[in-house]
Amino acid sequence: VLGEGTEAPTFELPGVVEGRPVRVRLDSLLVESVVVLVFYPADFNPSCTDDTTDLDEFVVFVVQSDATVLGVSGDSVYSHRAFAEQHRIDFPLLSDSDGRVAEAYGVRAEEIDDHRGVARSAVFVVDPDRIVQYAWRSEETADEPDLEAVEHAARCHGDKCELPDGKSYL
Repeated sequence: VLGEGTEAPTFELPGVVEGRPVRVRLDSLLVESVVVLVFYPADFNPSCTDDTTDLDEFVVFVVQSDATVLGVSGDSVYSHRAFAEQHRIDFPLLSDSDGRVAEAYGVRAEEIDDHRGVARSAVFVVDPDRIVQYAWRSEETADEPDLEAVEHAARCHGDKCELPDGKSYL
């Protein structure tokens, strides 16, 4: 897994936003904000129910932060569209169907060789200089990231820290 303080690999992936297919480049998003990159194993995986998903906590995070949140799994854009619609996810879900991005970030599930696109649950906060400010990867299915640490990394990067009211201090 990529560690904090390392340079994040750049990528461009197809995805879906608000039901529309898009192509998303990490570099173009970093011009405007910090990116919270959330890898998850699959749309409609067994841990999802009609009411909850692996991404629920990040839906709330989008509202509370100026960061851009991207969900990444090996599923197709069509699956992402149905998943986002069913679970009311309004941030981009990206399709890493060949597992190339998951592998670059060190989160591809090695034990599932026939499904290269399957990633472990993982979270990275990448600042505008493409430096990883927070890195976490699950070891067990029930593992969850420290959301306070994710929020802190999204607000405080380099010499700058954003306060909840939008002001910053050095």
